[in-house]
Amino acid sequence: MKISEMRNIFAFCLGSLALLAGCGGFTEDVNGNIVEGTPVDVNEMESVYALARVAQSGKVERSSAGDSITIVFEINGGCVKDGESLAYDPNFFFADSQTFAYSFRGDTLLLSTIYEPGPYEVNQERYEESFIFVGGTPGVLDGIWKNTQCRYREEKIYCMNDGYDQYFKFDGGKVEIRVADRENYDYMQTVFVDQLFDFLGSGGSIQLETPYYYSDTKYEQEEYGIGILEKTNTAMKFTYGDLTFDLSLDYAYYKDSLSVTLKSGDVTCVGKHREIVNVPPEMCNADYVDNFYEIEDTGLLKYEKKNDSEFEACIDGILGR
Repeated sequence: MKISEMRNIFAFCLGSLALLAGCGGFTEDVNGNIVEGTPVDVNEMESVYALARVAQSGKVERSSAGDSITIVFEINGGCVKDGESLAYDPNFFFADSQTFAYSFRGDTLLLSTIYEPGPYEVNQERYEESFIFVGGTPGVLDGIWKNTQCRYREEKIYCMNDGYDQYFKFDGGKVEIRVADRENYDYMQTVFVDQLFDFLGSGGSIQLETPYYYSDTKYEQEEYGIGILEKTNTAMKFTYGDLTFDLSLDYAYYKDSLSVTLKSGDVTCVGKHREIVNVPPEMCNADYVDNFYEIEDTGLLKYEKKNDSEFEACIDGILGR
């Protein structure tokens, strides 16, 4: 798996950070310090975890002092290129690791690390950040912990509001991470809708994998004179110029698949995205060769099929451009 993709398990991608007064099972005091919050129902946590999809698993190496852990993600077996052909290599191996200090504040678990900016980032500042988890037993690492999508940095708490929840289960020397799509999440307040409005107004591009990531969308509405007529968390009727559009999210499963539909008049545009990182042997063949992409720095191939270009061309047709 791409190193940056692995570390995105710990980093919250896409969209600006929003400063909130509290998150999940914790609150914030007047000085910005984390204090004990509302306890999480452990039985409910276990039920949700049991129904969530397995995203990744790995090893946990604990320091002798008991104040830090190293999480090691391993991939054993995968689809690779063999010359110009594809082949499933059962002996393929790739591992990546990251070390975290861990501590407890009230009912929260903090996994802390030093953020190292990439070589192309404008801001080259290094800083410590602590990712905040709730739901386990205070003072005990083992158990099920929910990633709150919040982090503690420079005496302030920053939170995201994306369309999925992550659960970490620590069990001795093992960790398993599962994801669950949030019920009643507002998919009409996302980066995807931002990009759609921007595409209508000025062109650009639409990334079909972005309906999971929160965005306010108000700027684009005002910028391009878009009027919202009706809206639910998965559908919206809106106007742009003299055209009326109906947008709906048909289904969305984070890091798996989604389908969106946009209608105007008698024209229907359907956008689809499918992603498989752990490609099974039966898919590693020439029938799917056009949909394989190398995961950077690994030699491993992942399957990804999407029709961004066709979706954009369909919208261009509606606009007559």
